[in-house]
Amino acid sequence: MKTLFCLTVLCASLAVCHGACYLMNNDAQIKEGELVRGCVDHFDKSEHPIGATWNSHQCLSCTCEETTISCCTRYGGVVKAPEGCEAILDEEQCEYKIHKKNDPSAPCIPF
Repeated sequence: MKTLFCLTVLCASLAVCHGACYLMNNDAQIKEGELVRGCVDHFDKSEHPIGATWNSHQCLSCTCEETTISCCTRYGGVVKAPEGCEAILDEEQCEYKIHKKNDPSAPCIPF
């Protein structure tokens, strides 16, 4: 039972891990002559209401707050590929794909 509890805590903590996060000011924005109430994504200029959480096109999970916008990477941070392999971020699935440097069709197993 103790092992099951430890595994549950470990899995839960892995599910909420992020590689990097940042916080920026939610400055007042004017769009088409109107004051925008909420947040404007700095990358794609999409609008989000205060309290909203969204996934950006840059594999970020962002949250709009009254005075700030907080964003964290969804892919877990930097990946170290084994020797002879490279890690490429798949921006569609927001995960790293690790493959042989000279053969992208041959996957590598990370350490």
